[in-house]
Parts: sequence; C-alpha cells; structure tokens
Amino acid sequence: MFRSSERNYATIGEVVEELRKEFPGLSISKVRYLEEEGLVKPERTSGGYRKFSNGDVRQLQKILKLQKEKYLPLSVIKIMLKTTSFDEEIKLTESEDIAPSFNSSKKTKVDDIAKTTDLSLEEIENLENYNILQPQETEEGKVYDSLDTGIMQIVKKLSDYGIEPRHLRFYESFAEREASFFQQILLSSFKQKSEEGRKKAMEELAALTKLTHKLKFLLLQKSIRNYFNIS
Repeated sequence: MFRSSERNYATIGEVVEELRKEFPGLSISKVRYLEEEGLVKPERTSGGYRKFSNGDVRQLQKILKLQKEKYLPLSVIKIMLKTTSFDEEIKLTESEDIAPSFNSSKKTKVDDIAKTTDLSLEEIENLENYNILQPQETEEGKVYDSLDTGIMQIVKKLSDYGIEPRHLRFYESFAEREASFFQQILLSSFKQKSEEGRKKAMEELAALTKLTHKLKFLLLQKSIRNYFNIS
C-alpha cells in the first residue's frame, strides 16, 4: 500500500486511489466523513496531514464492504467495532463458519471478576437480578465461567450507548426459548448412550446453532434496513 520507501504510511489520496479498485464510488470526502464518525482514526503528521497505516486501510476496506454487500448502516457498524472483534464479526457475516463452544471450564471468582470485566459489583449483581448471569455458588463464593465473562465484557461496551441490563432481558428470554426449542428437536439424538452417538449429537447441535445464528443476523439486517429506511 505504501507508495514511498521513505515513509510507512499512505496519504488519503493514495488510500482512495487504492480502494477505488474495489469501491469505484469512493471519494476523499467519504473517507473524511468516516473519520469524523469515528470509524477510522489515522494519525497525523506534524503538519496535520493524515497518515493511514496498513491497519487503517484494512479497516476502511472492511467498513466499505459491509456497507456495499451487507447494507449495514454506519451506526450498526460502529456498534460492531465497539462490541466485538471486528475481524470475527466480518467472518460471521460472510460465512457460517462459527464454532460454538458449549463447555466453559475457566472460572473467575467474584473478587476478581470486576477487574476482569471493568464492571462494578453492583452492575454485576444487577445482571444477575435480570437472570442474564447465573454464577455458580461454591464454598469460596460465586464463580463465573468464560461465557459469563464474555457477556459482561459486551454489556460493558453496550453501556456506552445507554443500554442497561433491563434492556437486555429479552435477549436472555429468547436464548432460553431457543435452547428449549433445540432440545425438542435433538432430544432423541442426545438420548443415545454410545460415545459416537453423543459426538454426533453435539455436531448436530453445533450445526443447528450456526444456522440459526446466521438466520438471526440476516433477519436483523433486514429489520434494520426497514427501520432506518435504507434502500
């Protein structure tokens, strides 16, 4: 990407020229607008000129691809940048290659969880009250598994948008209903006693989870297009 051996960055003009090969309608003003919206943050030279690193260019490319192919508004893309690994989210929108992890052996004690997630104990207790977290009670007190930790980290980032635990209750309720639905579908598979049968049942559960995850993401995009009147 870099056009000069004397510098390790690209100018805004060079970035636009390079990305126009994939996005012909891209303009300098569009890149400036994405910067104003906080979606990309190039460094500046002492003279105030933008310095785009390879990472900046890759992020611009991903944002433009989501707009072009997935019809996502910038407000949603911005949330994706804040709430999860952007590379992973791109992967989820482009394929069904999701690897569900139903087991969670890593445990974190209640005394350490606040430091791990940047949530206060009061905020964590509030999540428990809304049944979003279900810690395990042990002789040493409450412990949280890695799934709980991941939930708390996302909740912390969602709080930047004024989203509180009470707003998330319907996600938990839907997850419960969906898990119950999966149980009905795969009940006979999980009744098998052989190791091979149990392994096959877990593979079916993972495949079902992947498919419904993709379906929910696509349905959300469709609803967003309707609510925000995106053509």
